[in-house]
Amino acid sequence: MGTLKFRHTTINSQEFLLSTKEKKEESYLVAYNLVRNLLIGMAKRARVFCSNKYDFADYPFTYRERQLDSILLPELSKLCNGYVFTEYPVTRNCKKKGLEANNSKGRIDYWCIYKGYSFAIELKHSYDNYNTEKTKEETLRRWKTMNFYQLHSIKKELKSFEEKTNGIIPLALHFITSESSMEPTDEQRNEYKLRERETLTRLYNDLRHISEPDFISLWEIERDMYVDYQPKGSSYPGLILVSKFYDLILHSGSKR
Repeated sequence: MGTLKFRHTTINSQEFLLSTKEKKEESYLVAYNLVRNLLIGMAKRARVFCSNKYDFADYPFTYRERQLDSILLPELSKLCNGYVFTEYPVTRNCKKKGLEANNSKGRIDYWCIYKGYSFAIELKHSYDNYNTEKTKEETLRRWKTMNFYQLHSIKKELKSFEEKTNGIIPLALHFITSESSMEPTDEQRNEYKLRERETLTRLYNDLRHISEPDFISLWEIERDMYVDYQPKGSSYPGLILVSKFYDLILHSGSKR
């Protein structure tokens, strides 16, 4: 990605800090648009979990992957016109030291078709305290597992897929919930917004030593969702999405 470049924008009354496009290849641009639109759509869907009608606030992005799926899967399905499989069975093969696997059975979190391309997606979730300069070991470990083992070990399997698309793009999605042990206030939210570029740069620099991301962006949680409807004693001011787009795989059904 080189030097990080960001663009602050407001979409659907939601505020985002989005990393800019760095390459011009069609497969890269399609992957970029998918993850960008996925983050934006998930932010919009999360709004219903702050409900005046039913008098509750409980956000999927404060939990783990299974709960995050409450807003991820319906948005992914919408973007892909319903062409989505969850937990798709695959055979894994990996020769990396310490990660060896030969014809072991597993699953990829999502298979989908978007704008004429197939995607094989692995999902991870973790937390990050924006008040610190240190990225959590859990975040680094999950990023490594997803990129070094899970996506690497299915490349041979993906070549046998038969859908008539332009090719398959393996895709790493790592959602990182920003957190703080301090109670939510307007001052805390403003501080977070002042430090968000610093936070994304730190995450990018730490993760690229493992596998360089192609996309890293952030949704600033709306003021009322943050200040008025968060649990006492903790706060979640933002949701970060880090993604890596792998080279296009020409599979059995590829049109090319």
